[in-house]
Amino acid sequence: MTTPDPARPDGDAVEVRIPADVVYVSTLRLTAASLAARCDLTIDDIEDLRLAVDEACALLLPHATPDSTLDARFELAEGKLAVDTSVTTSDNAEPDRDGFAWTVLGALASSVDVRRDDDRLTITVTKTREAAQQ
Repeated sequence: MTTPDPARPDGDAVEVRIPADVVYVSTLRLTAASLAARCDLTIDDIEDLRLAVDEACALLLPHATPDSTLDARFELAEGKLAVDTSVTTSDNAEPDRDGFAWTVLGALASSVDVRRDDDRLTITVTKTREAAQQ
């Protein structure tokens, strides 16, 4: 039986809640970059993920109800970081999947998922180091 290495991020999760306003999105970009480095992603992967989080927020914020929050959950693993970003919406809002932001998001992330749970719209962006995928 092996002892878990406390330096490895496997299974760690970080949650951040900010006002649903574009002026606070930089906080999530910085958090994503910092945590991606902890997951041993490459410099290019870190930059891609940072930009992908920004694009996910850009797709979500127009649908946020007034005075709501933008919630983010970062799930860490060796060579991989998954980021759930979500907002409360007042209708059956969906992100624009035909726009430039969606195209950029798909190009930057290893995977992108959208889901609705009651009044929350969530975009999950995952970035996996290529060597970790094999």
